Amino acid sequence: MENQEINNTAVQEPEQQPVETLTIKFSRKLARPFTSKSGKDMVAIKIPNADPEDKNAWEEFVLPVKMVHSDHYGSKTLWAKLPTDGSTTLTRSIKPSSEEDGWTKEERTVDNKTLKSMVEAYKLKPKTQSAR
Repeated sequence: MENQEINNTAVQEPEQQPVETLTIKFSRKLARPFTSKSGKDMVAIKIPNADPEDKNAWEEFVLPVKMVHSDHYGSKTLWAKLPTDGSTTLTRSIKPSSEEDGWTKEERTVDNKTLKSMVEAYKLKPKTQSAR
């Protein structure tokens, strides 16, 4: 074995570009943990209607528990990071028009930038003065 070169050619993986993410902040009151039919722990997050006159049921989206984090400062805020260029499915329960009909679900898909603006619409409301 004289002067044999060892050929260490590693398979080069394509460079992965870092995924741009956006952080969505929401109240702990809007999150409801549950276990899916497949046994995975999930969190359903409700989105309040931006218009106070809108009496429709609130829309919600679902994330795995691992993606939802608690604020470390003891506040009542939760946050999640989502890919900026991704999309999320929103669902809303529709009340039956008569007693014979059953509840139905309305689904729509929105991009995550729109989702962030929907969830954080509370930031646009004017602050009310506290009663003394």
